[in-house]
Amino acid sequence: MKENIYDQDDFFIAYSQFPRSVDGLNAAGEWPVLQSLLPNFQGKSVLDLGCGYGWHCLYAAEHGARKVIGTDISQKMLKVAKEKNRFPDIIEYRQQAI
Repeated sequence: MKENIYDQDDFFIAYSQFPRSVDGLNAAGEWPVLQSLLPNFQGKSVLDLGCGYGWHCLYAAEHGARKVIGTDISQKMLKVAKEKNRFPDIIEYRQQAI
């Protein structure tokens, strides 16, 4: 498996305290611009590479995606994403390098 600093305890603890980790997409400075570029997700299949906490996966499911796959190298990041997943029939998380 490739290098993965996200599963190192010190790094993960610090990362988990960032506003975007706590508050999601609305705390990400780039979100308004990125959101304006996204397509209509209704009925679509979505692949999120390097999904981290799964915020974009949740957004796609909330906006009508029929299937979302989020991948990340970090077991710790995926654990958080799975805990936040309100759409288990739509969102699937996989641990793998991209």
